[in-house]
Amino acid sequence: MTLCELLSYLDRESGYPALDGDCDETIKKALAGSHKDPLAGQIVVAMAQNAAGPTADAAITRAQATTALGPLRLKAMREDVSGHDLKRMERTVHAIDGAFNDEALAARGS
Repeated sequence: MTLCELLSYLDRESGYPALDGDCDETIKKALAGSHKDPLAGQIVVAMAQNAAGPTADAAITRAQATTALGPLRLKAMREDVSGHDLKRMERTVHAIDGAFNDEALAARGS
């Protein structure tokens, strides 16, 4: 799966905005710290840094995507952020699983 495919899926399925423009624009804004949604920007940066490169067409695996969120989740728990943000991180992890599950099912023709 590409980073763009994952970000598009998260934007559509997580219930929270992941995209800020198209995929390339979203990644550029996130890396510059100007994503319209600060938490989404942090998530995009973390995944872009764990992907094959910080570009929309870079490959990213389920393990890379979920591992990228680990430090953000720990930081959120340590800093006692709002329950809303913790729930949002959890929904993002579930949406990542959904994206890769859907990809695996499509590959099997299911």
